[in-house]
Amino acid sequence: MGGFVIVFFIFAVVLGFMSVKSVPQGMEYTVLRFGRYTNTLSPGLNIIVPIIDSIGHKMVIMEQVMDVPSQEVITKDNAMVTVDGVIFYQVMDAAKAAYEVSQLNWAILNLVMTNIRTVMGSMD
Repeated sequence: MGGFVIVFFIFAVVLGFMSVKSVPQGMEYTVLRFGRYTNTLSPGLNIIVPIIDSIGHKMVIMEQVMDVPSQEVITKDNAMVTVDGVIFYQVMDAAKAAYEVSQLNWAILNLVMTNIRTVMGSMD
């Protein structure tokens, strides 16, 4: 009987530690319940239901910098111009960034490159 109480106590302590999640400043964690998104944990101490809930994605919500590789663009008057750039972006909604976009950095880079070609291509 005494061994069972000790095992139960150790199990309860382990579950207690598993339920507390510390999210660092500049990050947000998504929470999955049986594989389905339920909520987002903000920076600080948070409580989740152990075993049932798990951490899905750990998203950086600080402003980030990405380099745009050089590309050649033909302007409206058929001049060849080489263009590159730098992107500053910030994730505003961790859940949408994690679950509604596949390969976030690649998607942002392609959007910027398309916009550069559109703007530079319409210039004289």
